[in-house]
Amino acid sequence: RRWGSSDAFSPRVRPLIRTRPCARAVAWALVFGSELARAQRRSAAMFGFTRIEAQTYLILSVAGGLQLFINQIEQPYARSLVVCDVPINITAGAEPSGSSTCGDRLRVIGEGALLSGGGESLESVGRFLITLFVSGFADARGRKAAAVVGWALITASVAAFFLASFVRPWARVLFIVAQGLQGMSGIGLILDIVTRDIAASMAGDTTGFFARKNMFGMLMGMVFFCMVLYIQHSQITEFRSVWGIILLATIVVMLLLVFVFPETQADENRKKIGSSSVLGMVQDEVSTYVRIIKNNRFIKLSIVEAMFGIAAGGFAGILTPWIMAVFGFSQFQIMMMLLPQVILSLFCQPIIPFACSKYGHRSVFRFAYWADRAIDVMCLPLLTSSFGGFPFPVLFAYLKTPFVGAGSVMESISSKLVSPQESAKYSAIVQLNMFFVGSMSSLMFSRIFNSEATTLVGKISPFILSSSLKLCGVLVYLYGWGQLTLEACDAISADVAKEAEEKEKLEGDKKTD
Repeated sequence: RRWGSSDAFSPRVRPLIRTRPCARAVAWALVFGSELARAQRRSAAMFGFTRIEAQTYLILSVAGGLQLFINQIEQPYARSLVVCDVPINITAGAEPSGSSTCGDRLRVIGEGALLSGGGESLESVGRFLITLFVSGFADARGRKAAAVVGWALITASVAAFFLASFVRPWARVLFIVAQGLQGMSGIGLILDIVTRDIAASMAGDTTGFFARKNMFGMLMGMVFFCMVLYIQHSQITEFRSVWGIILLATIVVMLLLVFVFPETQADENRKKIGSSSVLGMVQDEVSTYVRIIKNNRFIKLSIVEAMFGIAAGGFAGILTPWIMAVFGFSQFQIMMMLLPQVILSLFCQPIIPFACSKYGHRSVFRFAYWADRAIDVMCLPLLTSSFGGFPFPVLFAYLKTPFVGAGSVMESISSKLVSPQESAKYSAIVQLNMFFVGSMSSLMFSRIFNSEATTLVGKISPFILSSSLKLCGVLVYLYGWGQLTLEACDAISADVAKEAEEKEKLEGDKKTD
């Protein structure tokens, strides 16, 4: 009844709602936000989430999943922009090239990967630059304001992608602009800051909290992954309707952020802006980052270790085009091969936290770390082979599935070794490191990838580089970072044991009463 009438509003605004379509749309948006808030309060306890969790990182996880969906369709969209003189092969059974204006499949794969890699590099540069402002803005203006501003940039990015489908001569320029705007949103950092705000207010073991967050994030990833599968199965080369639907979805998320998302920052932690100029704000932020890095050895070593891991992860951007070029599969076929792995990842998320509670955080984290590196080295000689119709890179992705929950332990470790006062800045430092190294890594791997390579070394050169960078990160682990993380694991296990002892004592007292 509320959606269809104006009786829910005061008499002074009812005439406007009845006569003005814009006022009616705003009124419906207000009611929509109110009903969403009520629904979340009723359903949060049902799924094990607290109210504050349902109102914060669940919304941000949906936003992050939507952003991931956008990133997933950027590669086929980039391939659809490739133009050449080779005509399209329209014979029955011919493999689609991925572009309606070029029939050379390998050329479309190579140039599409190059354009997508360059866009990803620019996106990382945008993320690096905006991260210098997001942390300070979130500390001064609040987390909600930062989330709303960041998502406004995402909406503008999707609008640019949508416009590119109408203006074909400027499509590549708009593609690059859209990726730059997307990178400047800072949504990933805001999610991290909000999550740490909630974790800082919790007592005892926070591994379960981070596991719930990661599990829901993976669930959102699986939902959007299925949408990407449909797009790939349809062999779409005209993305106008796709970007139109995504634009509507981003508007819905904006409504959630405005009407449902709460402020997680405590008032006493709200900081005043030290400098009114943009340059002064950046200088303040950089000086704070330098001070935190110097005073915390864990942060210092974590940055170096993460540099090698992020640089090695750059191959992920060209993994799908690489399999398409080497094995001749379409992107839809590759995604169908990986779909069970995505589903298994969702169910395997609790394995590591459960193993930590049974065997201790130290033993489980150490085993997961070395098993991950061993799999990377083992896969090199078999990369161009297949088993049962599955390429070995896909099979090795399945081998790593049981370790997906290790990220929850790592987040719990960082919350143990980084004070709540420095958590927002630490999140910004991690993001800056990821974006700075990622901007170079994406461009580097897209340049190394050769879709028309014929020799074994030429084909697997991106993987050789990736494994070498990961092995360099092992040196940081042996130098001292590993010892710090293992000591934090012991502290977390002690907290879990203490919490279990107190719970057992409380239950015993209840039985005695």
